[in-house]
Amino acid sequence: MLHVVESTRHGYPFVSIVIPTLNRKDDILKCLQSLSRLEYPKGNMEVIIRDNGSTDGTQEEIGRLFKNMKREGWYRLNLIASDENLGVYTSRDELLKQIRPEANYVLSLDDDVFLPSDSLITLLGRIEEYPKAGIIGPRTVYEMNPHKTAHGAGFVNLWLGKYSDIDSEELTECDYVIGCCMLIRKQVISAVEGFDRDYYTSHGEVDFCLKVKELGYKVLYDPEIVVRHNVNIGGTKTSERLYYIFRNKFLVIKKNAPFPHRIFSIFIHIIFVSTKNFLQSLFRKNEISEAKIVLLALFDGITNRVGKTSRKF
Repeated sequence: MLHVVESTRHGYPFVSIVIPTLNRKDDILKCLQSLSRLEYPKGNMEVIIRDNGSTDGTQEEIGRLFKNMKREGWYRLNLIASDENLGVYTSRDELLKQIRPEANYVLSLDDDVFLPSDSLITLLGRIEEYPKAGIIGPRTVYEMNPHKTAHGAGFVNLWLGKYSDIDSEELTECDYVIGCCMLIRKQVISAVEGFDRDYYTSHGEVDFCLKVKELGYKVLYDPEIVVRHNVNIGGTKTSERLYYIFRNKFLVIKKNAPFPHRIFSIFIHIIFVSTKNFLQSLFRKNEISEAKIVLLALFDGITNRVGKTSRKF
């Protein structure tokens, strides 16, 4: 039973669901179909999608599905079509500017995440049990292997720039939850002024969660709520993705480690972490290009070349 503690519409919190997408027609349609099955009043939800220039018919198919969803009584269904690919976290920041003023919560999703029907009301019930919780995330499993956890409770050591992911079996207070499915209190979004566009893609959720924690809110991971994520086991490792991963891990330290801790952490990252990544890449078969990416990412992080890179990989 959902215990309501915030301003509501018709006795339920108002939830804005925001999703960026690009050329993932089948996934975004499946995601929207899972949203249609949510056990939650449709009049208390809106869906806002930003399409970053799809060429696979995504916009047309979303438009057709929105016509069917409109008959279900959704408060608002909004497709923002753009020719410019803003990346994941710049797109999320744009989407946050479009939510209704009456929203109490924002459910931030990737276009390839599929939710069970009871997930939203369960997440809302849990976060409202903890007034100081600013963000809550579910256990995420692989769509191709639903018995295997893809994302658990996230922790980051800002001294070393080291990340860990714990497949906890109980409600866990952590440093961050994965950005593919996050339920966020509206008030914390205003407090941290949205997602940092410097990240463009990768690690934007880590930065966001750390800022929320800095304000005194908790970030919670709830393994009892399970959603499916249609990603490859081990992740996709294109040259461009590796660049953002290496660069943005450095940015997380620069932006979130307190001074003078930050100076030490940056030194450790440059001398040990980046050197280790470089050598590991260099000595793997046919990975000279990856070693070069490590150096470029480190250089750009140090010289504050942020946002969408102009480098070609």
